[in-house]
Amino acid sequence: MIDLNPGSMVRTADVAAIHALIDGLPPPAEKRRTYVGASAIGSPCERKVQYEFLGTPHDEGWRFSARTLRIFQRGHLFESMAATWLVDAGFHLKQTGRDGKPLGFKVADGSFAGHVDRVCTGGPLPLEYPFIWEHKALGAKSWKAIESRGLAKAKPEYADQVAVYQAYLGLTAPALFHATNADTMEVLLEFVPFDKARAQAASDRAVSIILDSRAGAMRPRCTETPDFYACSDCPFKRRCWS
Repeated sequence: MIDLNPGSMVRTADVAAIHALIDGLPPPAEKRRTYVGASAIGSPCERKVQYEFLGTPHDEGWRFSARTLRIFQRGHLFESMAATWLVDAGFHLKQTGRDGKPLGFKVADGSFAGHVDRVCTGGPLPLEYPFIWEHKALGAKSWKAIESRGLAKAKPEYADQVAVYQAYLGLTAPALFHATNADTMEVLLEFVPFDKARAQAASDRAVSIILDSRAGAMRPRCTETPDFYACSDCPFKRRCWS
């Protein structure tokens, strides 16, 4: 007979073994981008974006932790859930074009590209359609920062991403930025007016990265010290500072 007494079911060694098996799962096959992505161009460090664009090998021994991979997976799951909430509320969302491919853009011979989360083409409210819908699943700290300061001030990299999409897709109606608090499941919505100057500046950074890469020149680091926060988990830190 199985003993269901909770006291006899606490098996620390077995629990630790299960943790080890889960955290030891091999990461999914790595799909490195061959272009400068709209989601990356707002990064504080242009050199990191350049390393990614060049397909530079990650530092030996560096890899995403199992926890980091789960956070990425969480983002995809929350995006799907949030899109469903909007559709259930009566909004019409598109993720692919008539050709069945994800909605996005490619310029500079495909060297600068990006794909939007969705495009909202209509709904129950008298809004300016169509508009871009961008979703992020965020921890409470980042979520509250956007709530109190607004997207452009709290997370300029996300604002850059949205502006680039608006510019290259020609959808200059205010975009809807949708953030789900992964800790509390609160929802934050912000309409983001098209910022032409921001989009141009982000595009110019992408062009500089592409041209310097082709010329064999490295973009500057974002800091003068490897102790800077952006360097803490960079997969190219050792290479960059050696």
